Amino acid sequence: MHRRNRLKSVRRKIGFFSGAVSLGLLMPVSSYAAPQSSGVAAPPFYQTAGFYWLCGGGVIAAMAVGWQLVVRWRRRAKRLRDEEIFRLVDQWTKSLQQEVAERKQAQRALQESQDWIMRQERLAAAGQLAAGLAHEFNNILTVVQGHAFLLLNNPALDEESLKSVNHINDGVERTSRLIRQMLALSRKQMMMRKPLDMQENLDQTAEMLNRVLSEQVTLKFEIAPKLPPILADAEMFQQIILNLVVNARDAMSSGGRLTIRADEAKFSASDLPPKSNRKPGRFVRLSVADTGSGMDTNIISHLFEPFFTTKDVGKGTGLGLATVHGMVNQHEGWIEVQSEIGKGTCFDIYFPVAEEAPRKESVHTDTNAIRGGKETILVVEDQETLRQLVREVLQNHGYQVLEAPTGAQAYELWEKSHSKVDLLLMDISTHQDDAGARMANRFWKDSPRLPVIFIYDNNRDVGQEHGNQPVTYLSKPYGPAQLIRAVREALDAVIAHTP
Repeated sequence: MHRRNRLKSVRRKIGFFSGAVSLGLLMPVSSYAAPQSSGVAAPPFYQTAGFYWLCGGGVIAAMAVGWQLVVRWRRRAKRLRDEEIFRLVDQWTKSLQQEVAERKQAQRALQESQDWIMRQERLAAAGQLAAGLAHEFNNILTVVQGHAFLLLNNPALDEESLKSVNHINDGVERTSRLIRQMLALSRKQMMMRKPLDMQENLDQTAEMLNRVLSEQVTLKFEIAPKLPPILADAEMFQQIILNLVVNARDAMSSGGRLTIRADEAKFSASDLPPKSNRKPGRFVRLSVADTGSGMDTNIISHLFEPFFTTKDVGKGTGLGLATVHGMVNQHEGWIEVQSEIGKGTCFDIYFPVAEEAPRKESVHTDTNAIRGGKETILVVEDQETLRQLVREVLQNHGYQVLEAPTGAQAYELWEKSHSKVDLLLMDISTHQDDAGARMANRFWKDSPRLPVIFIYDNNRDVGQEHGNQPVTYLSKPYGPAQLIRAVREALDAVIAHTP
């Protein structure tokens, strides 16, 4: 308002001076023409008052025009300045918004990484706990299972006692399975990978899966023809399928359809999406799809965590899918999950293709038909209760037994009577990774064709090569029937290859 009043005042002054200029233009004419009528010479125009009036009016007019230009320039400059300020503020606002969005995205990524690290730490902690307990539990279970087997072979055992012994065996088997699950979820379970025919293994598990499923669930297989063999552990492969089928069954409480598919998948490095678990190469894809209740993204993000379950208390341990995840990672594969609430879930598991064809294995005979022998066996076992059990089982089947708690004492027995020893039975579960092989090499120097049976815990990797040496592996917990079969097959294999 103050500026507007000033402009009005300037306009009035400009009007006043414009009138003065007009008057100045008239006054010189009259003052200059009057003297000529009296015969007196007129002064020059620049000496008249009108000339000064004219100059003053021109200066004032120029000042008025200049002031108007200044006012217009100021207005334009202010408008340009405001536009520039608005542009800079808008630019800074957009830049700030982008920075805030990037920081939020970085924070989300950091939080996801921290959550993943925490899950891996929990997984590693569970694995360390399981691995630490596995050895002691396996020793106890082996003793319990062995003596239960001896009781079962006692003809004087009455029917009630026989039922009790069978319950003991069932408890040992459940405990052993739980230990294997604990080791598998932390990738510490020992496995024996070999080429497997997926079609054949699925056919072998079909009857078992039908027993697991309820009558309201329909099981369907869709297996592509001529699938290449996979490199997998047969026992782990069956456990993966069983755990996924049990999980699908529980998701279809009112019945539904369960479809198991198998086909080949190939990936190149250029086809892999970013932040994907996929790997380049040839794989066999095993899909287990159900029409159950489905899952949301929050549940999927915790799906493979140990002890995570959506089931009621007492209906699940939370180890089933965690076990599957650990086993698949051990096989150098990966899992993909697609699920939608109310429409079901599909697990896609990728196994690497084996370079070799599967080998046909001989079928074991009935445990009652396993024959013993009269050979001499050197037993190396640090646990006295286990050593006594092994000695009793072997002696009951006709074998001669030499025993020692340590490798050094066993080698002393070997030096005294190595010509009589036909097989070395050695527990390597408490030794370092290569201690068993180094110990066996001392015996092989004296007798290169000496058969050796390594007894190990499930959390040990025994995939070490021993050249052409006759080596057999027996995992804890083992029963007397498994022990006798392993001993007999190891001895017969050496006899068969002896010229």
